[in-house]
Amino acid sequence: MMKKIGITQRVVYREEIDERRDVLDQVWYDFAEEVAVQLIPIPNNLSAPVEYITALDVEGIILSGGNNIGISGKELIPDKTIQKDDVALERDQTEMQLIEWATNNQKPVIGVCRGCQFLNAYYGGTQSRVDPAKHVATSHKIDIVEKEWQHTFGPSMSVNSYHNWGISEDNLSGAFIPAATCENYIEGFRDINGNLSGIMWHPERYNKFRSVDIEFFKKMFIR
Repeated sequence: MMKKIGITQRVVYREEIDERRDVLDQVWYDFAEEVAVQLIPIPNNLSAPVEYITALDVEGIILSGGNNIGISGKELIPDKTIQKDDVALERDQTEMQLIEWATNNQKPVIGVCRGCQFLNAYYGGTQSRVDPAKHVATSHKIDIVEKEWQHTFGPSMSVNSYHNWGISEDNLSGAFIPAATCENYIEGFRDINGNLSGIMWHPERYNKFRSVDIEFFKKMFIR
């Protein structure tokens, strides 16, 4: 039986009808099939998201991309809004509870792009604006600086990039070990136990999924 992995969703606001929608790119399900896990999308408006994933026997979490971040450490920034800042505080609240559940129960978590930044922010790190010419809708080379990751990705590789915000080396939380870098920015990290990882590229956005990304997700979720 395939392991069940929960995945968070971006919030999209439709102003003309005052509607908030949870949205997940369909290709995530195709990618999960290659990894050999079953994805469980997690709604953002649940009063008890941990009870929800526990009832469904979820065994790991993907923090997906989209939206900006509305937390500082483990606290919400209350004046952030979806209309003004592209921040959905209900999503942030949900993801904070999921991270707490995962760490308390030693369950694996992978943060992708915004999810990577969210993990860093949750553990006290910060993010800053990046040069869009280098990081938005482009690709660039990254260096793999952590030995375990080198076994999967090699010493360097090219990755896609779709983010306006990034994590400089000085702003990485002390809870994490740098695993991939581009100039002075963090492109990937892990915690000392290997249960929490963040990557700034989107493995689901390749027309042909890359074997190294599939292997990485398998190592995290199928142990």
